[in-house]
Amino acid sequence: MTDAKKLVIRRPNPSRFAAETDTVSALFIEARRAALPKLKVLRSDEQTHEWMRDVVFPRRSIRIAELEGNIVGFAARDGAWLEHLYVKVGFTGRGIGSELLNVMINEAKPVTPVLRLYAFQCNAGARRFYERHGFVAVAFGDGSGNEEGEPDVRYERNLR
Repeated sequence: MTDAKKLVIRRPNPSRFAAETDTVSALFIEARRAALPKLKVLRSDEQTHEWMRDVVFPRRSIRIAELEGNIVGFAARDGAWLEHLYVKVGFTGRGIGSELLNVMINEAKPVTPVLRLYAFQCNAGARRFYERHGFVAVAFGDGSGNEEGEPDVRYERNLR
């Protein structure tokens, strides 16, 4: 487990916007490739960086996990939807994802009675993680509803 005194969960720093979006983009790309090596890649690394910089960071509630000055995870929420939660390769299993998720849940409580997310059916690690944290599978998709064309699961957690 991570030493809670060293792990900091924070919002992005506007004065370091470019550097932080680049770091988070690289973390996102690497984590997805490690967890889901057969997943269809939709965008080049450069396009992913642009998407993070132009869409995700400006339009979502973002939290960054920082350990000893290094970004080791991030989460993004849009209303009742947790859209992203990724931990840097080599840093999973230390409680970083749980800390990020707890912050996002607490932030969402005043806004929505339910927090929702999608996970790919093939991502057994993510599914176990969310189920351990009280999320329940409420719908199974055949992949026609996502860009990757990958069967998915919609999870929900009651926040009230």
